Amino acid sequence: MDREARKTDKQNPKQAICASCGKEVVEGEYIEYQGRILCADCYLAELEENVDIGAQDSCGAG
Repeated sequence: MDREARKTDKQNPKQAICASCGKEVVEGEYIEYQGRILCADCYLAELEENVDIGAQDSCGAG
């Protein structure tokens, strides 16, 4: 019975919707990040934004 369940899961990948852009994605095409589901493009944009903020914080004056 367990084998059948795993086989069914592989045949029917899980689907989700990106929390940022609303794009429908299937399992393997999305990332769960900080409790949200993001497509690969939005995840990369989020990472770039966090890097930019981190760079600003470390370059503060005085």
